[in-house]
Amino acid sequence: MRGGKTRPLIPPNHKDMIMSVKFETSDERIAYCTKEFGPPKTFRLSRFGDLDIVFEGWEVSVVDEEQLRKDRATVDVSTFFSTKGSYIAQITRHMPNHTEGKPHVVKSKSDAFSTPRQLLEWLKTDGRGWLGENSKVAWEEMCSRLPWLSDSNAVRV
Repeated sequence: MRGGKTRPLIPPNHKDMIMSVKFETSDERIAYCTKEFGPPKTFRLSRFGDLDIVFEGWEVSVVDEEQLRKDRATVDVSTFFSTKGSYIAQITRHMPNHTEGKPHVVKSKSDAFSTPRQLLEWLKTDGRGWLGENSKVAWEEMCSRLPWLSDSNAVRV
């Protein structure tokens, strides 16, 4: 640490900042998220077979099937934006357990990415090269809620 000062988590003048249309700086993005989603929260996302991810930020999109099904697996997808500028995603699968009296099986996986494109590719990899239905909804919602991603919700030709 040089000079003995640390950078504040939220820019002190975030409410008064004049933001560029594209939200090009980290401070502008943090100020936008704070204004739109409230103060950042601490999240801890579990990772199957690896260390959990802990970060400060905002849950940007969540696709939750709400009702667990006994006949097939359900999938929940959440995306997050951290105060450090990372993009995080979590996929949770709820699989029915056909043994009487046993609870359903839950498997979660999460990862953090430095770019939204990396997050999109991770979602596609989870779907064996395809963007699954809930992953697509979560991606599109994230792109609609974070203005600097507004051009990322479709392929422009």
